[in-house]
Amino acid sequence: MSMHAKNLLLELLAIPSINPAFGGPEKSWLGEGKLTDFLQELVQSRGWRWLRQEVHPGRENLVAWVPGTSADTSPRKITLWEVHQDTVGVEGLKVAPDVGTLREGRIYGRGACDVKGAMAAMFTALVEVTETNQLQRDVLLAFMINEECGFTGAKALSRLWSESSETGDSKIAEQTHGTLGLDELRALRPTRALVAEPTDLSVVAAHKGLVRWRCHTRGRAAHSSQPHLGKNAIYDMQEVIGAIRTFDAEVLAMRGADCMCGRPTISVNAIQGGTGANVVADHVAIDIDFRLMPGGDPLEALQELKGFIAERISSTVVVEHDAPWNQGRGLAAGTNQAWAEKVAGVVRSTGLPGEIMGVPYGTDAWVFAALGIPTVICGPGSIAQAHTEDEWISLAELDRGVEVYRRLAGGMP
Repeated sequence: MSMHAKNLLLELLAIPSINPAFGGPEKSWLGEGKLTDFLQELVQSRGWRWLRQEVHPGRENLVAWVPGTSADTSPRKITLWEVHQDTVGVEGLKVAPDVGTLREGRIYGRGACDVKGAMAAMFTALVEVTETNQLQRDVLLAFMINEECGFTGAKALSRLWSESSETGDSKIAEQTHGTLGLDELRALRPTRALVAEPTDLSVVAAHKGLVRWRCHTRGRAAHSSQPHLGKNAIYDMQEVIGAIRTFDAEVLAMRGADCMCGRPTISVNAIQGGTGANVVADHVAIDIDFRLMPGGDPLEALQELKGFIAERISSTVVVEHDAPWNQGRGLAAGTNQAWAEKVAGVVRSTGLPGEIMGVPYGTDAWVFAALGIPTVICGPGSIAQAHTEDEWISLAELDRGVEVYRRLAGGMP
């Protein structure tokens, strides 16, 4: 058993890093700032140079450069290892929200599975291979913010390697600091990327895209004893939801499916409205989640659905759509396949199946793939435990994750 990975994971879980979009029982728990500080101390203790990049006020990416030992430096081969810092909220969590709990071979806590287990495994593996001078090629170990609600951490990092940023940007420079210079990081553009998520150590080469937004119906309040004097926004929203369900069943279901990720889907997952039983509701809001084929355009998908809804509701229904608060194109297998085969081969060398697959959920991976960087996802833990009321990862799975990452770092040119 890797005692370092176990102990490190317990330390990580004792530092809440709840995405502010979810709120929490204590304001001090929100955001990734305290975790970023802890991670900075960790990479400094290894002598790795680092850079912090502010993405939102008080919320920063952290990137550490871990130099390899390969004599082949022309051109330099660099792998990005990426893992996100933020977790979902703790509402409904039935284990302690501010500490990891070890019980019967499992570590429980918010983020244990998604994705601090993989974070501990990645760091432990890199420590092991650097201490024995076995790291074959340079690694950029990137701890990103805001994966759960917008991918803005990954987007901010990727902009440093985009063509528009190559000549330097004073605003970006003002948002970065550390022992690794901004120009140095830009020169360390990765040639491939490995994103940590709970995949049961299968290799994910494709995933769906998504677009999420809020939709409103507007009515007119009235006393409930005379409902005809008002306009009930709940009844209007019922028409909207009906149209969405029809779109899913009659349009998306007939559109075909991606061979790895399945068909596109749409669902309404939250609703708010009304002020009380004796008042006709004048406002209702719903949150919509639209999952797209890999590579599908989120804004085009949104416009298609808005048009479908408008055609199927009564002319008296007033509907408003907010701008999307989260969107991503998804990850298409394409150029990822060769890299996925290499990673899968390493996974298989440990005795695991090493399946290459597609998944319906979203990750930061599509952001790096959009730069033309072959990108796959692989990490310990199961998505079935992510975001649950008793989130956990087994010690055995954590150890398997360390071993897979160690072999990836130490044995692959």
